[in-house]
Amino acid sequence: MFSRHIPNIITLCNLAVGVLAVLMALENQVLFASWLILLAALLDFLDGFLARALNAVTLIGKQLDSFADLVSFGMAPTAIVYKLMEFSIRGDIFYGGIQDTSLPERLLLFSPIMLVLFAAMRLAEFNVRNESARFYGMPTPAAAIYFAGGCIFLVNNMGTLYGNFILQPLVLLANIVIISLLMIIRIPMFSLKFPDFRWKGNEIRYFFLAVSCILLIILQEIALPVIILLYLLLSIIVSLTRNIIK
Repeated sequence: MFSRHIPNIITLCNLAVGVLAVLMALENQVLFASWLILLAALLDFLDGFLARALNAVTLIGKQLDSFADLVSFGMAPTAIVYKLMEFSIRGDIFYGGIQDTSLPERLLLFSPIMLVLFAAMRLAEFNVRNESARFYGMPTPAAAIYFAGGCIFLVNNMGTLYGNFILQPLVLLANIVIISLLMIIRIPMFSLKFPDFRWKGNEIRYFFLAVSCILLIILQEIALPVIILLYLLLSIIVSLTRNIIK
């Protein structure tokens, strides 16, 4: 039945968009690449939603989804942050290679590789543990959205005091290390996958989506990394509340 293949087709579209995001980042089109990551995140949500709605959840689909996520939410943000780090170190993203960089600068330049490595570990653990209601560690799409949203903000605020601060090599490195660790650390995080659309059992999801919409309207491009930080904070609060009740 063709409908059973729809989720996998969307997953392949996610993968294609992720590959395109990598290519665009390497072509110095980091803004376009960031928007492609957001499109990939939407496709990632749709394939899972349709797989459950059409009763088309398969082991092949699960593995294919992980492959797509590693590219779209591991390799693509790595390429974007690499370009940001390149610009941060040299003030130019068109210089020819690393031959004129010092060893510390090279280590900083290649530090974004951490993102794809930790994303791979995160996805492998997700598959082994078969997480559903709760995640442990920041999901790879959330980590990718954090950097994509931050990049969109930076491109639109080049030369400002805040933009210049974020583009400092050590500030970028701190973000890379923190987000990488958050992907594998054992922090329970609620899933945004709706088992159904009833209010009961989905209160935190509806609250998060409502606040996220308000933040998008008020903060615009800077809202995306703020929303990811809100997701982390809410997850910690929910986890602590459950432990207290128990």
